[in-house]
Amino acid sequence: MTDSTDDNSTPDNDTPNGHPISSLGWYNTAAQYAWRGLVLLTALTAAMYVATQIYLVTLPIILALVLATLCVPPARRLERLGLPRALSATIVVVGGIGGVVGGVIALIPPFVTQGQELVEAVSDGIDSILIWLEEGPIGYDREEVLDLINQGLTTLENSAGDIALSLGTFAVGVAQGLTALILAVVLLFFFVKDGNQIVDWFIDRSPERHRNTVRACGARGWVALSGFVRGTALVALIDAVGIGIGLYIVDVPLVIPLAVLVFFGSFIPVIGAFIAGILAVLVALASNGPVTALIVVGIVLAVQQFEGNVLQPTIMRRSVSLHPVVILGVLTAGTILIGVIGAFLAVPITAVIAAVGNELRLRRLAQNAGHFLTATPIGGPRVNPVTALPILHEDDDDTKRRWFKPTRDK
Repeated sequence: MTDSTDDNSTPDNDTPNGHPISSLGWYNTAAQYAWRGLVLLTALTAAMYVATQIYLVTLPIILALVLATLCVPPARRLERLGLPRALSATIVVVGGIGGVVGGVIALIPPFVTQGQELVEAVSDGIDSILIWLEEGPIGYDREEVLDLINQGLTTLENSAGDIALSLGTFAVGVAQGLTALILAVVLLFFFVKDGNQIVDWFIDRSPERHRNTVRACGARGWVALSGFVRGTALVALIDAVGIGIGLYIVDVPLVIPLAVLVFFGSFIPVIGAFIAGILAVLVALASNGPVTALIVVGIVLAVQQFEGNVLQPTIMRRSVSLHPVVILGVLTAGTILIGVIGAFLAVPITAVIAAVGNELRLRRLAQNAGHFLTATPIGGPRVNPVTALPILHEDDDDTKRRWFKPTRDK
């Protein structure tokens, strides 16, 4: 009996050399990744839409979590001194808010005093600009420039109705902002007071086989958020002091308010301190002239170069590791979605997501290698359960032995 198959023929899925044809393999793989990515993108878009629609709830929660990284450690120290937990949380939260409000009130008198002096300098600066426009290479007539200004004022008067509507919208926004701020303070108090109970509540409602992973990811996210806030605050303080000293040396007015703007601007990475530096240069130009303004440009650039090349790698290398491209991308997205608050919160949220994702990846690798994983994070610094602070300096081998242990043979 002979085989009906021709020896010279080849099956549909084989090449003449006997190797399988996989011409559609790349297509199937790409299709699988495409539809999975589409599902994830749809879920992410829906989550962001819901979060932005109820921003009066989501923003206070995020802001309270950010502030809790600063308030929890001192509250735990007060508890170790024997104070009740509620009293410790009250002292830290109320004391922190009082310190911030007191600092703002203390800045008002020098701001008003130096601001009055700055008005004359700004007026002289405008006159100098008009003279340069008239006598310089542009050759504009002063009367033409004044006519343009008057036209602009006329347009502004004709838009009074739109401005009133905008002011009404602004008033509503201020009211909503105050509501969100009050809610954030209340949430901050409960996060500081009952943080452990809240965490345990979420852990108890997760599947038992995933509880170690959930607790480890939560601890890793807390470390990333805490490291970002503390590291950024330290870098911002050094920026503000450095630029403030430089402005004081070259005798630029409004030194303290400008230093405060640099401090708060540094909490918006990449662009915040840059914008505050531009304001300092403009003040120097209006008050002391172009030479001083150029000196201030040099001071701002020197301080920011020192920050970017020395401070950032040294202070934040163990807590947050995000490429500047990622930072710029999330800053833009946060600003488009929520505005200034979105720019402020975009980077810490991204840092937490990146840290949790890295922890899940490391735990999967360790599990595939046959290790029994505990509730302690594998990646990043560990958390001291007493102070709620990350442990930054430990021997890597010793740390890994504590993080996971080999699976026992059955």
